[in-house]
Amino acid sequence: MTKKNTFSAIKRRNLMAIVLALVTATVMIPGMTVYLPFALEQQILLPILLFPLIWSGLFIYSYMAEKAWQPMVLMTLLTLSHAALSYWALTQGANT
Repeated sequence: MTKKNTFSAIKRRNLMAIVLALVTATVMIPGMTVYLPFALEQQILLPILLFPLIWSGLFIYSYMAEKAWQPMVLMTLLTLSHAALSYWALTQGANT
């Protein structure tokens, strides 16, 4: 009788769910303020209020994805893109 695992690469999924989901959700907060089409106070408030939903969605996706590499690629791309948006927003005022 063979033992059937629910998840593949459980150590990688645990690392992604615990560490990478938190890092991604944290980096997304300042990045979202760049492209949200609201007033300044809503641009800051909305990402802060969405943080628990973003983190829990990424956490659950880490375990629910069919392949273990898919959430890692998604969270890495989200982290890099929002880090670039944050950097662009911070350096935008320095050029003038």
